Amino acid sequence: MLCLALTVWPVMAAETEEASSLTEQTKILMEKEDYEAAIPLLREAADIGDAGAQNMLGNCYLYGLGIAQDVEEAVKYYQLSADQGDAESQSLLGACYLFGDVLEQDYAEAVKYLQLAADQGNAPACYYLGLCSENGWGVAQDYAKAADDYKQAADQGLDCAQYNLGLLYQLGNGVEQDYEKAFEYYNLSAEQNYPQAQTALGFFYNQGLGTEQDYEKMLKYYNLAAEQGEPMAQFNLGCCYRDGTGVEQDDKEMIRYFELAADQGNANAQFNLGFQYYIGESVDRDYDKAFQLYQLSAEQGFPVAMFAYGDCYYLGNGVEQDLKKAAEWYQKALDAGYEPDDEDQKHLAEVMGEDFLNKEE
Repeated sequence: MLCLALTVWPVMAAETEEASSLTEQTKILMEKEDYEAAIPLLREAADIGDAGAQNMLGNCYLYGLGIAQDVEEAVKYYQLSADQGDAESQSLLGACYLFGDVLEQDYAEAVKYLQLAADQGNAPACYYLGLCSENGWGVAQDYAKAADDYKQAADQGLDCAQYNLGLLYQLGNGVEQDYEKAFEYYNLSAEQNYPQAQTALGFFYNQGLGTEQDYEKMLKYYNLAAEQGEPMAQFNLGCCYRDGTGVEQDDKEMIRYFELAADQGNANAQFNLGFQYYIGESVDRDYDKAFQLYQLSAEQGFPVAMFAYGDCYYLGNGVEQDLKKAAEWYQKALDAGYEPDDEDQKHLAEVMGEDFLNKEE
């Protein structure tokens, strides 16, 4: 047996050396985007058993780089690589199980592979584990654990982890609320052009949270994010033009930004754009459009939109009057935390009765 082992070792060593050489050649070709020349070398190295080559070949299959896109083949090579302890493949495989867009969603399998990769310091895996802990996916919900995981990834410069960690500090989830720390992490992420962080940073400059209030910087970061299509930044810019915050009041710009955000499904923008059509101040009054926009926002659970949607049914604006529907949406709004004003109270009394209001009190 000893002789056999001594005989086999040089062959295995030679194969390993050959695979490493092929993988290095492939990396150079891939950097040049010469996929046609890279794929045969990559496949040869992967077949010998090089984990790095298997990972890269999986990427090529996943994204269709120099080869027909084939998700099943991509997963096969990720699995081969992950089984050899390749952290990147373990992280990718975990993400596939986590989001369920490539493999059938399986949080337990996701956590298993992500933990293996995170134990090797893989930043994306740490970030994904943070998502699991924050949302209770495959593990008990634990904001403090999420903060620890995000920090491991954030310290390696991962922009999305820096943003998520900033959000935990802003809200005080799993960590002591600290606007200065939130600002610090948002800033790190925003410097990498992460749009959600740019939006958050703009908001902090708007409110003077963790930093001095500065409308010029607020606009800078809102615009950077809006140019990348970030809907919350677009909505916030619409509000700036509506209220004249840091800019001259401009109804056309307000509507333009509200429309951009509403078209991407931002519930706040949908409601506010609907309100403009309902009152007819910045645009021609159009109850039909208002009703449609209120509906889109209400169906996302936006409380004020739920009540406004109920009002449309109560008053017959943009839709045939339907008091039963009005009552249904009024109740949904109240259950979601909407606080009716005096005019709203009158509507509630007429639709749901004075007894209902007395019961609420």
